[in-house]
Amino acid sequence: MMKNIALGEQLTFLLTQRGVNEATILAQAVSKGISLLYQEAITEAYLLGTISREEALKTLGADTLEEIEYQRDALKRDVEWGLSND
Repeated sequence: MMKNIALGEQLTFLLTQRGVNEATILAQAVSKGISLLYQEAITEAYLLGTISREEALKTLGADTLEEIEYQRDALKRDVEWGLSND
């Protein structure tokens, strides 16, 4: 994550680097942001059980879904271990 770089500076750099207008950069930013939010929502829905694994797989892909499941299972194991060591 980029830190301490003002949004205006980032935008100016993008405009200069890419040689496109501000509207194009902002449209790309909105598109990428919505895509990221959508992936996060799919992940959340899958973990909450409101969509199937197959539905999540279509959007997230096998590698990402396997990583999510690994993290979920590791967290469950940690909680179970913590609760068994009172």
